[in-house]
Amino acid sequence: MSNTLQYLKFWFEATNEHGIHSPFIYRFVTKGLYSKHKYSKSKSLNIFFKCIKYFKPISVGFDQENELLRNKTRDQFPSLSFKEPFDMMYYESVVADSQIKAMKDYAKQQPNGIIYLNSIKKNKVSTEFWNKLLLEDFVKVSIDMYFGGLIFFHKTQAKEHFKIRI
Repeated sequence: MSNTLQYLKFWFEATNEHGIHSPFIYRFVTKGLYSKHKYSKSKSLNIFFKCIKYFKPISVGFDQENELLRNKTRDQFPSLSFKEPFDMMYYESVVADSQIKAMKDYAKQQPNGIIYLNSIKKNKVSTEFWNKLLLEDFVKVSIDMYFGGLIFFHKTQAKEHFKIRI
């Protein structure tokens, strides 16, 4: 399926703040995701920065050494740390089962942590990986924003998956 058709399908399946019944997700969407501030022309990077602004992690980690992304993040959030333990993890491209194990380990170490996945609908492989990841027991709440995805693993929350229009 072409990216345009895939995006249109997503658009019709997804919701905005009016279709959300979770107070946690509703607050994030209305006060964080839909904030007017633009950090970047890249929709995925803009979403990532809005997540940092809203959730206020003390430290952010990256799955790959990406000095350009780290510098852009540091420019936007100078007080942010890039040392362990990480409150939030950024995954650039995810397609390997070994990455699921790393995410599972992170969820055990940081039960209130957050994972941001870039470009979850970039191609068929990344879309299949995202769908496989959603089936994992440690994933409690996920937000599919087409350009990126968020994963939360709070054990007290019921398993829910959201598709949010950006």
